[in-house]
Amino acid sequence: MAMEDIVGIIFEDIEEVKPILSDSEGNDLEGNDLSEAILEYGISEGKFLCVDYGGEEGSEIINYIMDYEFSHGIELATQEELEELDEMEYDDLTDKIKEVNKILEKAGYGLFCFPTGSDFYALFIAKLEDKEKLLEEKIVDDEELPLEERYIQYYV
Repeated sequence: MAMEDIVGIIFEDIEEVKPILSDSEGNDLEGNDLSEAILEYGISEGKFLCVDYGGEEGSEIINYIMDYEFSHGIELATQEELEELDEMEYDDLTDKIKEVNKILEKAGYGLFCFPTGSDFYALFIAKLEDKEKLLEEKIVDDEELPLEERYIQYYV
């Protein structure tokens, strides 16, 4: 699968994102330049939620889910489920992401992690029907990173 397909899944509207797929001279971006452009665009447009590896401040994940629900006119979790998530104690942020995914999967969605090569998670919500496509493409080509951190991740 081409990175353009993955961009279309993450951002839902490939036309909106086409400008980030090429440089100022119109040449298609590739490899790490493309993944960096995707990350920067996702962060700047609020499509990615950035959370420090140490954990979230306040209710960042809950607010992100609620914003996604509002902007898409859907319900991914009940108010009760969101309140339980908000009160959750965890040692590792991936534990909370796993709990979020247990809830979101009921609605056919998941919370995925885009590779950053940095000390934060870049999280995004996508439909589970696209899960295999999202997980199969290497996003970052950096031999210094562990292999699994070069791909989009889905914690269950």
